[in-house]
Amino acid sequence: MKFYRIGLLMLSSSAFAGELEFNRDIRPILSENCFQCHGPDSHKREAELRLDTREGALEMDSIVPGAPDHSEIMVRITSNDPDEIMPPRGSHLALTKE
Repeated sequence: MKFYRIGLLMLSSSAFAGELEFNRDIRPILSENCFQCHGPDSHKREAELRLDTREGALEMDSIVPGAPDHSEIMVRITSNDPDEIMPPRGSHLALTKE
């Protein structure tokens, strides 16, 4: 779980250059792994959760900046519960520790 915390805080090597930026550091990972169900297409969106905008990602405490332990996204991506884990196992998507 420690690796995931580090990964969320430093999502890319560009994060080492300064503060995290949603569009530069976080959005590409969400785009690749989450937007199919939580992106701009309202017809495919699940759980009324939109992660393609910073505002949407901050709603419902999905992402709590500076507090990964309070971010629902961390609960979901580190879960072992097949009903909670994100991305879902059947989606053929997977997040790496990096």
